[in-house]
Amino acid sequence: MSLSAKELKNLLKTHNVAGVSFAVLRDFHFAYAQCEGFINNESQEPLWPDSLFQGASISKILSAVLTMILVERGKLDLDKPVNKYLKSWKLPENEWTKDTPVTLRHILSHFSGINVPTYRGFLKEDPIPTFKDVLNGTGPCDAPAVIVEEPVNEQFIYSTGAFAVLQMVLEDVTNESFETLVQHELLQPLNMHRTLFAQPLPEYLSENTACGHRSDGELVAGNWFVYPTQAGSGVWTTPTDLAKFALHLQKILLDDSSELLQLQTLREMISPYREPFFGLGFALYNDKGPGMFFGHTGNTEGYRSMFIAHESSGGGAFILANSDNADPVIREVINQIARSEGWEGFRW
Repeated sequence: MSLSAKELKNLLKTHNVAGVSFAVLRDFHFAYAQCEGFINNESQEPLWPDSLFQGASISKILSAVLTMILVERGKLDLDKPVNKYLKSWKLPENEWTKDTPVTLRHILSHFSGINVPTYRGFLKEDPIPTFKDVLNGTGPCDAPAVIVEEPVNEQFIYSTGAFAVLQMVLEDVTNESFETLVQHELLQPLNMHRTLFAQPLPEYLSENTACGHRSDGELVAGNWFVYPTQAGSGVWTTPTDLAKFALHLQKILLDDSSELLQLQTLREMISPYREPFFGLGFALYNDKGPGMFFGHTGNTEGYRSMFIAHESSGGGAFILANSDNADPVIREVINQIARSEGWEGFRW
């Protein structure tokens, strides 16, 4: 164990964080899961290892793997203009797309030039925009329309708006909702039974769901926000399910035995595209000691998250917290895990 229950409680109290839940991989095996704190600060209901959290931008790595599954099947081409796939909505053409159309490779690597870095989400009791409202910046959507606002393929510009375009591509090509598609192509095969992309979250699942909290300890209005941008920020999950996902990827890298993705595909995803810190969907951490870690962090209203896995050692950690100010807690937890697991030279 990385931290005792007492140490975790003190850490949460010091930083006024409601709760934290995490799972650890060691040598290509699930090592342990641990949690401390509350689902809800007001009710003082304790967290459980299978309590759901918003995983925020960890959604993007799941969406990227889903995309590559369809690329391997020949349903998508990374280098074909996305407007060739889009049927029910088109990415507006402009001066930046005239000579260099946006492709899936540009979207996954954040080199698309598309705007909208993040979405704030929507209050449950307010009108929820349709997905086309989100893309067009209309109706109840308070974010701008999704457009290409910088030169394509010239610089890294983090964009959740680009993953909204990806979501539309996936739905138009398969004629399925994103939620259904990711469920039967990725989550079910990996037995990720506590992971889903439902937005809003069904009422029957709310009982064991960690509520989001503000930095002052108050609950997020309505307990959590709704994110129609499922591919970029809509996942609900647990650390144990994320560990299952990471372990499957690590085993592909270890011995190339998987029905999910081919080794060469995954290698491409965790290889730098144009910048050393990012591949296709995955953030790359090359400065944390020998070898490389891959993963993503996440941030939605009232939640913070971290997914980090080593490319060759079989180690990894998956941390979810339900407070806006949880970054110091996540940092201490991951550094303590690294020390106790013997991750040489690791420091977050």
